[in-house]
Amino acid sequence: MRIGIIHWGFPPRAGGVEAHLTTLCPELVRLGHQVFVLTETMPGVACEQSISGVKVIRRKELSAANLDKWAKQKRDLYAKVKPVLESFLTKNRISVVHAHNIHMDFFDFARALTDISCEKAIPCIAILHNHIFIDRNMRPMKRIIAGLPWARIISVSQFIKGKIIRSVPGVDRNKLGIILHGIDLKKFSPLTSKEKDKIKAKYKFSGRRIILHPARIMPWKGIVPAIRAMPKIVKRFPQSLMVLTGRIKPIHKDQSEISRYNNLVDKTIKRLNLKDYVYMGKYTYRDIPFLTKIAEVVIYTTIKDEPFGLCPVEAMACAVPAIVTSSGGLKESVIQGETGYIIEKDEKKLPGQLAEKVIKLFSQPKLRKSMGRSGRQRAKTHFALVRMAEDFINVSREVINRKGCR
Repeated sequence: MRIGIIHWGFPPRAGGVEAHLTTLCPELVRLGHQVFVLTETMPGVACEQSISGVKVIRRKELSAANLDKWAKQKRDLYAKVKPVLESFLTKNRISVVHAHNIHMDFFDFARALTDISCEKAIPCIAILHNHIFIDRNMRPMKRIIAGLPWARIISVSQFIKGKIIRSVPGVDRNKLGIILHGIDLKKFSPLTSKEKDKIKAKYKFSGRRIILHPARIMPWKGIVPAIRAMPKIVKRFPQSLMVLTGRIKPIHKDQSEISRYNNLVDKTIKRLNLKDYVYMGKYTYRDIPFLTKIAEVVIYTTIKDEPFGLCPVEAMACAVPAIVTSSGGLKESVIQGETGYIIEKDEKKLPGQLAEKVIKLFSQPKLRKSMGRSGRQRAKTHFALVRMAEDFINVSREVINRKGCR
């Protein structure tokens, strides 16, 4: 198959969908398929390149920021994006389209995509990594999901599928499906103590006990309440270090909100005298496997609804316990008391509960190792990369064999 993947962002852009595509696309190639990605342009990045056998094509019309600007200028988005989408499908002889998170508030973009797909009898699958966008309008999303001729509508968690059924009454339930995330179990795998020490030295973390928080620095990711847990942890374990990885600019409608939250994070660290205990790194996705492997615990403290959350699965694959909040799809990955802990997402209760669980894991190495073993086994059983890729291949073949765009 010649699979066309469309999404607003691709590395070096940071984000959960971007990480997902970085993992999925090369695996589809390894399994014998040709993969083409259409995404946004980025400064200093070539407009066309081959990455791990995947052809990545960048166009300004895929930039969410540009689309937002043009919409405010009352420009005809449909006319602007349709030629770009048509060229992508035609020149690369695409046989099936995977549209990742195209259900933002750009209805005319989604309509142009499904119109071209129908004209050319190319099935188009909508893949939902979120049921809503925190910074977006729900009304156009409902029109995009329920009002356009998608061949299938795939969610990445049971949580998202349930939310779509409840919040989008007109959706065709027969088209709904679930494909759980999968990860590279070789890239995310346990290390020996000596191997961990070498990597710690490389990152200048020797002698520290790492608490990794790999979420983007966004208000709904609960970074500030997680930081507020540190004074209690540090009092008991002075060698503790919380490592934050998400300073890289995400796709978000209101960048001023992101800037304000970054300032709040910095002020919280300063106010609590935690500059030696909370480290804000400027990391790329390539660093994440190494940072996960050297962590003693990975935390993910979402205070809104988390669609799924890849990072706790990556932690489990590395035999590292995960502490997550009781938020959306996070409850589908971590098993309470077996592969980690699930704490409340209430901002007032979160710091105390997080501190308690981290201290417990730091105090009990046997418990930590037991949870790590259980997590590794769960990742192998339920979240293997090859299973995810084969699921996408199977649903693609199904819609191609059905003929037409619906």
